[in-house]
Amino acid sequence: MAKFLPRCKFYRSGASRTRRRTMTRITLSRIFGDIAFPGTLDPKWALLSANSFIAAMLAIYLAFRLGLQRPYWAMLTVYLTAQPLAGAVRSRAVYRLLGTLLGACAAVALVPILVDQPTLMTVAITGWAAFCLYVSLQDRTPRSYAFMLAGYTATTVAFSSVAAPHLVFDVALARVEEIALGICCATVVHTLLFPSDVTGALTKAIDAAVRDAFAWTADVLLDHTPTQGNSARWRLAADITHFEVLSTHLSYDTAATKPELWAIRALQDKLALVLPMLTAIEDRLAALGARRTPELDQLLSQLGEWARDPIESRLSATELLRRCAEFDAALPAAQDEWDRLLASSMIAKSAALIEALAATHELSAIIHGSQVTSNPTTASRPKVRRAKRTLHRDQGLAALSVVALFAAVLGCSAVWIATAWPEGGIAAQIATIAAALYSSLDDPAPTLMSYTIWTVASLPIAAIYLFLIFPAIDGFPMLAAALAPPFLIIGYLQANPRHILKALALGLGLIGALDLQNRFSADFASFANTNAASLIGLIAAFLAVRTFRSVTAKHAARRLIRHGWVDLAILAGARRPMSRERWVGVMLDRLGLVIPRLALSGADVEAEAGRSLAALQMGLDLLDLKSSVVSVNGQRSTTLGDLPAKLSHAFRWFASGDSELRPTEAQALLAAIDVELRQHCKSDAAIQRTRLPALVGLRRVLFPNAPAPTFDEVAQ
Repeated sequence: MAKFLPRCKFYRSGASRTRRRTMTRITLSRIFGDIAFPGTLDPKWALLSANSFIAAMLAIYLAFRLGLQRPYWAMLTVYLTAQPLAGAVRSRAVYRLLGTLLGACAAVALVPILVDQPTLMTVAITGWAAFCLYVSLQDRTPRSYAFMLAGYTATTVAFSSVAAPHLVFDVALARVEEIALGICCATVVHTLLFPSDVTGALTKAIDAAVRDAFAWTADVLLDHTPTQGNSARWRLAADITHFEVLSTHLSYDTAATKPELWAIRALQDKLALVLPMLTAIEDRLAALGARRTPELDQLLSQLGEWARDPIESRLSATELLRRCAEFDAALPAAQDEWDRLLASSMIAKSAALIEALAATHELSAIIHGSQVTSNPTTASRPKVRRAKRTLHRDQGLAALSVVALFAAVLGCSAVWIATAWPEGGIAAQIATIAAALYSSLDDPAPTLMSYTIWTVASLPIAAIYLFLIFPAIDGFPMLAAALAPPFLIIGYLQANPRHILKALALGLGLIGALDLQNRFSADFASFANTNAASLIGLIAAFLAVRTFRSVTAKHAARRLIRHGWVDLAILAGARRPMSRERWVGVMLDRLGLVIPRLALSGADVEAEAGRSLAALQMGLDLLDLKSSVVSVNGQRSTTLGDLPAKLSHAFRWFASGDSELRPTEAQALLAAIDVELRQHCKSDAAIQRTRLPALVGLRRVLFPNAPAPTFDEVAQ
């Protein structure tokens, strides 16, 4: 291979070794702050850093040998693809390759036909990037990376080809080759050198969630009292979404045996019912208080004993469900009919919870590769296969992200076209990448500013390498040895979730500023102009995001809660109800999103999260009401009078931000619920089992402090 760099001698300081070490530590501590030199070295983070560096050096070496135009893109791709789990690396590699191909094809298609109209071409390319960004924000799984990359790859190829549009295909091909080389090197190294599989991480997370769900259930049912704090439970909502994200990597995982995807999705559905069911049971316990009968407490204790240890329990889940049904059917017509309905509702919720936990226990065994045969449930059968879980989507914020991207890119492009600025295309490219990369955050502006600051911090390091160190070394081995110290540190920091942003900014900024080529060439003017354009692009993205896209954590939490009430209003007025899995999936995902935002905003997490969970509970009750067919005066009917309309109006009122209804509207809604309660108390047992618990649930959530309804017409 041709010589990489000319040879010269290293500068040797006369300072003592101890003084050099001390000064180096102080200097790096000032640059890195609290992230420099942790007391204990994490082996997993060190392994990820070593793998990333090996893959980067392999990529840059092969790029030199193949004579690629921009070898540093291959090295940069390695660090963008690096993930703690080998399966995540491979899936990200696939999505990055697909996105690069799609973006390159878009640039090749648009540039030749629009090159004579610079303004129109800029708008078309930016429009493509904006469209891809919008699509990517509608999919919050790792698959969204492909669409995002397709957007800013098109701008990178197109804006790099403006000066020579007839070479756009060559530029696109070179980009694809460089990205593909980096992807291959990252995939091979992270797969072969001590890989961490997704399956192990996923099963460990599932085990923890299942264990917590059983423990919480046992605590509530054995104590017979509602718990005072629910903060530990909220993480279950985020965990279920985390399972969905991790499961997208399973098909790319390195594990020899992978769990069944249908079993994971079925377990998500069952586990998602734990929070609303537990909350409903606690509410009924609080409502009944000391009026519970000894027989009811005994049944709850039996359920709790099973939840504490389902394997060693003397009663099976099937037997417990049978006892719940018999107990509910034998409930006496108490002097207080409302107490009977509360007890019946609690038994129904408890039975549903036990059934969900039994299915969860069996599905967990299936995921681990074994089969539980003692208590077979329908949830373990392949017929539960379904589409992917529905996650929350915010079209409003996605549209604002598109506006911010348009403003940043068109602003840079306008200056570029008006002034014939040679590096203007670089500013527009960086603005596109920066505006898209962190658009999923509530307020990307602080992150972009931090990214800009750490990118600036990388420039002195790059200058030292370019103008002091590189002239002193010769050949690729010395190059790799010289690059090892900063990139091993950067890779270690990248493995730490707390410092991944700083590490990426340092690493990508350093790689881009070094602009490694087969033949060394250091030009300070080019170095300064190119990096100044990059910083201008970052600042343009920051200003656009700050103007059009920034929202506070409190505002984001309110948006999530409002979305829940709006969907609940739509559900109340819909003729055809949606599936329970879809409703629980999107609402529980919102709950997992709203909790950390409430904590950041300083709001009352318990109260506000409780409102979101209440919306989830009422949605389940509405689905139970709408899915049943009621016999009224010998006629089969699915109507609920004017109750759905009143509920829909109330939910839209809550969506507007008010926590309480107007007194007249509240009284009318309460009266409508009580009318339905009295009406359905006349129905047969099957109808009562379906609709009465749902009506009791709606009444308790909406009017927890209301006096008990009267049942004079049905009293015996």
